[in-house]
Amino acid sequence: MTEKEKILLEQFNPVTIQDDMMFGTVMADPECCKPFLETILGTKIREIEYPERQKTVTLAINAKSIRMDVYIEDEERTVYDVEMQTGRNRNLPRRSRYYQGMIDLNILARGEDYVNLKKSLVIFVCTFDPFGHDEYIYRCGEYYQLSDGSYQPLGDDAWKIFVNADGHNGNVSDEFKILMRYIMKGEVKDPYTQTLEKKVMTINNNDEWKVSYMTWAIKLADERRDAREEGREEGREEGREEGRKEGYDELLEKLVKAGDLSPEKATKYAR
Repeated sequence: MTEKEKILLEQFNPVTIQDDMMFGTVMADPECCKPFLETILGTKIREIEYPERQKTVTLAINAKSIRMDVYIEDEERTVYDVEMQTGRNRNLPRRSRYYQGMIDLNILARGEDYVNLKKSLVIFVCTFDPFGHDEYIYRCGEYYQLSDGSYQPLGDDAWKIFVNADGHNGNVSDEFKILMRYIMKGEVKDPYTQTLEKKVMTINNNDEWKVSYMTWAIKLADERRDAREEGREEGREEGREEGRKEGYDELLEKLVKAGDLSPEKATKYAR
């Protein structure tokens, strides 16, 4: 084990399923992911497959790329993008619109008929109420309006689901409520949440994963710092919505001493 890895392991603190990287790692296991989707959707899924886990989609040089926590297809070729959301100021409706458009562009080759577009669902699992109505689930689809004021489904097969893990209203199963309590409070009340907790504990005890997690966290802190600087330069708030995780100055200082980072690089991180 290198000196850098030792330092990163010393600084690691166990994370819950609310963490982006933990959620993506847990959902990479079909035994965890399939029941999760079935509980959210209230329907059975025969099987799922992973075209790419944590898929990154970039389609143009100047386009904003997206990293999907879990990118899944089922036996009916439905594409699911499942994301854990813990920050309140993330402009989720427009983000979901962008994600869905990127999924479609990634699926359809140039010149290919639109009939080949797959049904897609973008699922945001939120630890807060995204719309303020205390609902468990907000299901959003496209409709067209008739002159009598009624609405008919557009049939574009593009759906968005916002899950409020802290909600109280709506006709949901007991299994759904237990899953939400696990996400919010870490309470283990049934065999499925026991499976999830066992998986989370196993991952938290994996040294290789912990090193990868800390390396990713440092990179993310740097990207957010760059975004904040860009936001200041352009007079926008978007780049300032999230700060670096506490304690990284100390971590970076240790990495400098271990010879893994130059002082110049560490200064860049800490700015």
